[in-house]
Amino acid sequence: MKKYSNIIKEKESEFSEKIWVTDITYLKTKERNYYLHLITDAYSKKIVGYELSDNLQTSYTLKALKKAIKNRIYKHSLIHHSDRGLQYCSKE
Repeated sequence: MKKYSNIIKEKESEFSEKIWVTDITYLKTKERNYYLHLITDAYSKKIVGYELSDNLQTSYTLKALKKAIKNRIYKHSLIHHSDRGLQYCSKE
């Protein structure tokens, strides 16, 4: 799997849609665990894409990314940053 270097280590986001950060949050209920796949704008802290699922498949992470891209306002370059977990390094 491809792992990209951390290019935002020393960068600050000066405006919206410059850096998007990703995470998967675990939600536990009495019945089962759910997973909230999130994409957040690093500057505004606004959630720009999300998908709720009952598993950790990459397809749900991609759905969150596609939602974020669809709702994008600006067209300047953008960095998509993750913790380089399995879903973010997969071929998909």
